Amino acid sequence: MPRKQVQHVTIVGVGLLGGSVALAMKAHDPGIRIAGVGRRQSSLDKALAAGAVDTVHFDAAEAVGQSDLVVLATPVGAFEQHLRAIAPVLNPGTTVTDVGSTKVQVVRLAERILGPGGPFVGSHPMAGSEQKGVSAARADLFSGATCIITPTKHTPASLADRVEAFWRMLDMRTVQMSPTAHDRAVARVSHLPHVLAGLLMLLPGKVDLNVSATGFRDATRLAGADPEMWRDILLTNRKEVLGAMDAFAADLANLRVLVDRAEPRAIEKFLAAAKKRRDDTIARIIVDRRHAAE
Repeated sequence: MPRKQVQHVTIVGVGLLGGSVALAMKAHDPGIRIAGVGRRQSSLDKALAAGAVDTVHFDAAEAVGQSDLVVLATPVGAFEQHLRAIAPVLNPGTTVTDVGSTKVQVVRLAERILGPGGPFVGSHPMAGSEQKGVSAARADLFSGATCIITPTKHTPASLADRVEAFWRMLDMRTVQMSPTAHDRAVARVSHLPHVLAGLLMLLPGKVDLNVSATGFRDATRLAGADPEMWRDILLTNRKEVLGAMDAFAADLANLRVLVDRAEPRAIEKFLAAAKKRRDDTIARIIVDRRHAAE
């Protein structure tokens, strides 16, 4: 979606992600008009004060009439009500996408309400923060990160290309995956880590927490994320999250055996393999970002 084709955008949900999309778009083209949709006047007022949006609305249907692009940025559990609200009033040629962290149920829902073959294409920008609300939004939140686009067999290539171009306009690297492949991958690299951060946070007693340091803080950072949003993520990707939990539980059980048997070589081998994989991953990310900057 070249910049010149985007003149009016509606963002449904002007929190951290929606607000950051708006700020990033304004940074690229201050002339783009952005309508923000939210539930609370206080949040909408903050979005206006931050310069993220030009108009504010409580009703998504009221906002989308002039829009070239609609971005759903609420918790995924609220998508159905917003899709049903905008379906009768979308203009021909308007593109609809989202920032949701799950895709199989979201894409199925959107195709049922808006129709297969468009105007919806799923998106998942792999960027965020444990903070919430438009006050935490940043214009550079997406810069250098990856956005996963999830077209289906019904999606016209031109529509998927428009959505990819939109995210590239915000300085993101894009990849395409099926909704099923997406949900399986993010269950392992995003959803399970959030679950583990929560479990780690709840494990220590109060006395233990008094002596916690940066390692514990870093390992549990994700536990500070929005509970409403993550409730919906876990429930709409239940099958893949359960699979990731089961695989992790099996690996943890195997490691427990090694520790119980006091097998130093095997334990060191496990730790070395994990370190190497992390080091290799970080190095690849650095190279990818360097190439993207060039």
